[in-house]
Amino acid sequence: MNVLDHLKTHTVLEIKNYCKDSAIDAGVAMMHVSGDFNLSTLIRNANFFGYKQACYVGKKKWDRRGSVGTYHYTDLSHFTDEQSFVDYVKNENYNLIAVENNIPEYEHKTYDLYEEDLFYGIDKPMFIFGEEKDGLSGFMLDNSDLIITIQAYGSVRSLNVGTTSRIIMSNYRNYYDKL
Repeated sequence: MNVLDHLKTHTVLEIKNYCKDSAIDAGVAMMHVSGDFNLSTLIRNANFFGYKQACYVGKKKWDRRGSVGTYHYTDLSHFTDEQSFVDYVKNENYNLIAVENNIPEYEHKTYDLYEEDLFYGIDKPMFIFGEEKDGLSGFMLDNSDLIITIQAYGSVRSLNVGTTSRIIMSNYRNYYDKL
């Protein structure tokens, strides 16, 4: 059981309640159209950083092994299509924040992760990550309140989605904890 030592004797329901009680009002989501192993990492990261919920859009079936059971303790929602996900985000009053690189046509609403006060005024974020190969669709980018990018300094064009989710979640959690 990959849980904190003080939770090892607790039931699944007790651990889930512990996670709910300590979670911040933030969510993460990932496109899962062609199937991506990074979904397990995103769910595990959401649990590790104490996010309220994780979502995925597309295929229902996913490989749970990489999440080391965290899907038992973190609220997980599945959406069959982008429209139903966007409707949910709006109805729940989330700020939809896309995480994507290399999209000059959206420069007007794209911000570097390390810009000062990036998260100021964002009370309830839902970060959406694209699939490894295809990224996010124009529909998802159009419906996002803003887009965050992570500046590259080497020769590689982008980071692995699981790694990116960890960086984004950690940065927002750090910001939130300082409020």
